Amino acid sequence: MIRVKLKAWTASFRFPTFQSGYQPTLPVPPPSTIQGILSAVKGEPVYLTEMPYVGYVFRSGGKGVDLEKIYALGKVETDIMKREFHYNVELYLYLPDEWKELFERPRYQLLLGRSSDVATVDEIKKVELGEKEAPLGGTVVPIELGLPGMIHALIVEYDYSTVPRVAKLVKPFVVLPFPRTPAERRRQTAKALYDPELGIGVYLHRWSE
Repeated sequence: MIRVKLKAWTASFRFPTFQSGYQPTLPVPPPSTIQGILSAVKGEPVYLTEMPYVGYVFRSGGKGVDLEKIYALGKVETDIMKREFHYNVELYLYLPDEWKELFERPRYQLLLGRSSDVATVDEIKKVELGEKEAPLGGTVVPIELGLPGMIHALIVEYDYSTVPRVAKLVKPFVVLPFPRTPAERRRQTAKALYDPELGIGVYLHRWSE
């Protein structure tokens, strides 16, 4: 297994229940963002349901709010909207070994949300993680895991064979921000692989099963 570390100045992930007005960001990237990153790296559509596993951990230095000019669809007039974003972000991807060469030479630019949220590959490292009871966070987990948190129906992957693209798989998840306090770490604990460098558990999604 390899761990790929991505870094970016900003990141923003669309909150599925907000369509207009103030635009908050999800605390962590949805699986569809991971699909987009892997597709950009490979230069062709990647489907998470065809991968043996994928895990990820996201953390940031905090959040800010930006003012953004938007154009209404089909209209000339503009409007001003407040948009929330993460800053000083890190995304760790846990992937099969064959992704090492692909991340060494990504085909297209890597985005953590919008076109302005450009990420760079900071490190590619071989890791061997043992299983233990560990805090989870900076990711999403199935509701069957029984952890408390915000529940959202999120797109796992898009079907890129159609224009425009359409959602191919949608599932409910518990959204777990990266734990910052001892209480959060205790509340978000489950049996998982453990990354000692980050002090966090890693949940491996296996949508191919």
